[in-house]
Formats: sequence, C-alpha cells, structure tokens
Amino acid sequence: MAIPEYPLISVIVPVYNVERYLDQCMDSLVRQSYVNLEIVVVDDGSTDSSGKKCDAWAERDSRIRVIHQANKGLAGARNAGLDVARGDYIGFVDSDDYTLPDMFSTMMRNMQESEADLSIISYERENPDGSTYSNALSGQKMVMSSENAFKYVNMHGYFYVVAWDKLAKKELFDGLRYPLDAKYAEDSPVTYQLFDRAERIVYDSTPLYRYRMTEGSQSQGITDKFAQSTGNMLELVRKKYPQNEPYAAYGHLESIVGTYNRIVLAGRRKEWAEFERSARIELRELMPLAESAELMSKSQSLQWRLLTVSPTMYSVMYRCYKRSHPEISSH
Repeated sequence: MAIPEYPLISVIVPVYNVERYLDQCMDSLVRQSYVNLEIVVVDDGSTDSSGKKCDAWAERDSRIRVIHQANKGLAGARNAGLDVARGDYIGFVDSDDYTLPDMFSTMMRNMQESEADLSIISYERENPDGSTYSNALSGQKMVMSSENAFKYVNMHGYFYVVAWDKLAKKELFDGLRYPLDAKYAEDSPVTYQLFDRAERIVYDSTPLYRYRMTEGSQSQGITDKFAQSTGNMLELVRKKYPQNEPYAAYGHLESIVGTYNRIVLAGRRKEWAEFERSARIELRELMPLAESAELMSKSQSLQWRLLTVSPTMYSVMYRCYKRSHPEISSH
C-alpha cells in the first residue's frame, strides 16, 4: 500500500496554567510548514485562563481539538491525547515551549527518506533573559538501530529522553502510556521503550524546538524516579544490547549523580541517606566500566570518586561550584 506523502501528524499539547506562554506555543503550531496536523490540546484542569484560550484557538483553526479534564498531571494529559489521536504519527509539544516553522516537516522528511519509525530533532534552551543555549553537536544527521540509540542517548552532544523532540509512528505507542506515578522524568521510561521498539531511528541535530526555562522548569523537587528509570534502561541494555552496556552504565551514573546533586543543594542529605549509600555502591561498581570505554574525563572521574570516598567533602565542593556557576543546569 502506498504511503501518503503528507500523512496526518497528531501533535499532543498538555496544558496547565500556562496563560502567559500558550499563545506563542499555539501560534508556532498553526504556522508550521507541515499543514496536515491534528493539534490535540489537553487542558489538564487549568485554574487560570488557559482553558478559555484553548477554546479560542480551536475556534480559529479547525485542526485544533480541545479536551478539558480534571487535573491528572503531565503524564495523564499526554495519555488522554494519545487515547484520542487520529494521526498516523505522534508528536508532543509542551505548552510553555514553542516550535520553529519547519520542525514537523523536517522530522517527517527525515523519517520518510530514511524509512525510520522514530524521528528526533534537536532543540535550544531559551533562558529567562532571552538568550539561548544548546550543547548538541552541530551538523549531525544519522540513521541508527535501537542498539545504537541506547549508545547515543547516553552520550553528551546528541539527544535526550524527553518527549517533545520526537516524532513516532503511532503503532509504537500500542499498549504504551506514560506512568501516572511520576511527576518528574515521566518521559524516560516511554522513550526507552520507543527506542527498543523502533527498527530504524533518524536523528537530526538542527535545533527546531525551543525549550523555555522558567521558574517551574528549574524547581522540579527531588525524586529518584529518573535514576530508577535509567536503572531499568541499564538492565534492558544488558539483556538485549550488551555491547553498549558501558554507555548505559554511564548514563545511569549521570542520573544518580544528578539526583544526588539536587539533594545536596536542597540540604537534604540526611533525609536521603539511603539513596546516598546506594549511589556510592553503584558508582564503585559501574565507574570502571564507563572509564574503560573512555566515556569520562579525568576531572569527572575524580569528582565521582570523591563522592564515593567522602560525600561530605563532595557536597561542600559542589555547593561552592554551584555558587560560582549558577548558569549551569540539567538542560
């Protein structure tokens, strides 16, 4: 059966109290150069004017469908959109972010040219002062297998486990939904499953998505959900793609240290003592694997070894580092 040149893409937009940013997000979607879109906007129990803004946009553009529901969180809103999506392909956009005009046309073109099941694009972070930042290596375009996706997602300079930089064939989501028990890093378990299910994946480092750093995006609270997710990813890689275990181990350790750093900055080491204990154990066990694959710089190795030896000294030094480098963040 012939594949249509412009198949329908369902873009799912979860909305919760983003009245300040919603118009820019929606305007960027209706102005996409790829016009065969179904824009599924899920108002997740907003208490500001976001819900009314969603309805107003639906009146302006027939491609927009609005769902109003009681608050279920980001995962619940994404799942609601997945349940009603009619498109052959699925994409996500967060409602406080926005897209550049050729984002979906580029992802679809890359997908069709490479006969891929999953297409990934890059992004730039937009800071509150209007400046932008990207740590993706420029000029990268590659087609890869599931095996290599688990390599590159755990390396610096490529792509992440977020939902909003990807376009997937709808069937990849069969029986797959976002976990409702996670308020942070709910993307990662689904993204790892998409990598595993897709036979071919295409990545393009052109930054066509704008991720907006707001007060809310920097204050996610402390949870070990992402570390749990990367631990599950490591087990999956060990079973199905063992040659990439060093990369998976490195990615898992980075999530552990990232979580621990947030604990340190919040002054909650005592409350998270068990996590600290298990983190030190895993660092000792897995660091040699990552170091043998030359994935770590000497300075990173020294920092992480300090954590295994003296968490107190590591904590003091990390807090000093953050005071002198407040611009450094996870994205």
